[in-house]
Amino acid sequence: MIKMALNINNEEIEVETTTSKRNIFFWAMYDLANTIYSMVIVSLIINRYVLVIGQVEYGMSYGSVSFLYGVVALVMQVGVAICIPILGALSDNVGKRKPFVISLTGIIILFAGLLGLSHNLTLVFLFFIIANVAYQFSLMFYDAMLPFIAKREDLGKVAGFGIAWGYFGTIISLFIMMPLILLLNDMNSDPTQGPLVYGYTGNWFTFVLPMILFLVFALPFLYVREKQKKGKRPPVGKLVGNTFKQLRSTFKDIRKHKSMFIFIIGYFFVADIANVIVLYMTPLVTDGLIIGTGGTSSTTFAILFIIIATFSAVIFTYFIGKFGEKYGAKKTFYLVGALWCLALIIGVVLVFSTPSIEIGANIPFIFSILMGVVAGPALGGTWVAQRIMVIELAPKEKFGEFFGFSKLSGKLSSAIGPFIWGTVMLTYDVIGKAAYGWAMISVGIIMAIGIFILSFVQKESSKENT
Repeated sequence: MIKMALNINNEEIEVETTTSKRNIFFWAMYDLANTIYSMVIVSLIINRYVLVIGQVEYGMSYGSVSFLYGVVALVMQVGVAICIPILGALSDNVGKRKPFVISLTGIIILFAGLLGLSHNLTLVFLFFIIANVAYQFSLMFYDAMLPFIAKREDLGKVAGFGIAWGYFGTIISLFIMMPLILLLNDMNSDPTQGPLVYGYTGNWFTFVLPMILFLVFALPFLYVREKQKKGKRPPVGKLVGNTFKQLRSTFKDIRKHKSMFIFIIGYFFVADIANVIVLYMTPLVTDGLIIGTGGTSSTTFAILFIIIATFSAVIFTYFIGKFGEKYGAKKTFYLVGALWCLALIIGVVLVFSTPSIEIGANIPFIFSILMGVVAGPALGGTWVAQRIMVIELAPKEKFGEFFGFSKLSGKLSSAIGPFIWGTVMLTYDVIGKAAYGWAMISVGIIMAIGIFILSFVQKESSKENT
């Protein structure tokens, strides 16, 4: 068994030296389960739901509601970013991460399920903030479990499998959502496309059903075996003290981890595009590309678009993990950057060149499908590359904390990214859907800056964990 003494508490930590396919499957089932929340609530519903509430109930303009949504995301994610490193260090000191994931899952399910009970904008934002903060915290603990459920040489492959398998959650949940849309009618958040209506989001069951699925598919996670720190857990006071002591030590010590510091800065820019696309994917398709005219609802096609991107992600994300395992995290980020670049170019050209896209055998529609095929593995590959790079750079006695610092970077990015996107979308009231083109250009530039910064990351031999 591989062991190393913790620098702060002089306790022993153990990483996993064997890989159990059964254990990995149970762990990956949580990826599937939480993807139901992120894709249905975050990507498919919440943005357009807020757009309809703001315009119908409060008389706000489309651009103003988009900007408000960006501001709320900014405040929420700054709060998450401040807490993430603390929670990462806490998980290292507690020596177990699974109980945190389980507790936070309960909070996600409860408050996401409450979203459909009110059209009060303050309550909707409050419920969403609580659910989404819990979701972001759960991801940090979940990612930090990797070295404690699989041996080091399998970590890249396991990370890729978890994300690829998780995308089945999108496929399952969206196939179930489609009948609801057909039964309860589509929603419309864009006043230029007709009357504003809640459609399927006007029924509480639309929000509760995906949370039931989240709960069901998360149950196997209860049986995950995680290597844990030996010995009794210290008293709460000592635990909190050790956590902040470790944080202070790491902040002081960060100068010695030059590559990790560069990665944190670069990932701030790269994660921007992934965070923005997750939040704005559906309105980008329905209100930006305007696909689905001619009798097919725009949301129905948005679901089909996401399913296509998801199948592509399922097929290719695993191989991105294998690529990262062979060639390293930095080259994996180069590959991911190229995929994002291609997807954005297609999207920008379509927004500026076509007033709307008819479903059928025509070039604009074919290229919109190609955009989804490329964007799927680009999104999944972003998370895979992040996991692999942290594993490459972090000393194993601080895996949780270093995952926390990488999440800090990603969460600050997910605060700034939607704010920038929302600010650009203020022009929607003047220039219409072209605002989506300029918004995509802005996140493309930000991503390019991040890839350039990541090119300076060097794998440090002193940080090898074998």
